[in-house]
Amino acid sequence: MIEVWVEFVRGVPTRAKAEVTNYSAAKPDFYRIYRFEQATDVVRSTITGVDRLTNLRIRAIGPKPSPLFDGSEQLISVTSIPYYSRSIYLPAM
Repeated sequence: MIEVWVEFVRGVPTRAKAEVTNYSAAKPDFYRIYRFEQATDVVRSTITGVDRLTNLRIRAIGPKPSPLFDGSEQLISVTSIPYYSRSIYLPAM
């Protein structure tokens, strides 16, 4: 089990739209179109110097996740995604 507790001061989210076409490896003539729209709010970033994080706790319990969180890890970024919408389209056959 991994438990994450995050508190932060909200910022203005950035909206983005994208479209991705994924082709099948088994049938190259078959594909799906994924269209998504999302909003992202970078709460903490070591590269840009943004830090609106007020509280962070990470707790790992169990034989597999515990060694990953031994205290030597470094937090690089925290991003809030308050809105995500995805539509999947199939080609007309």
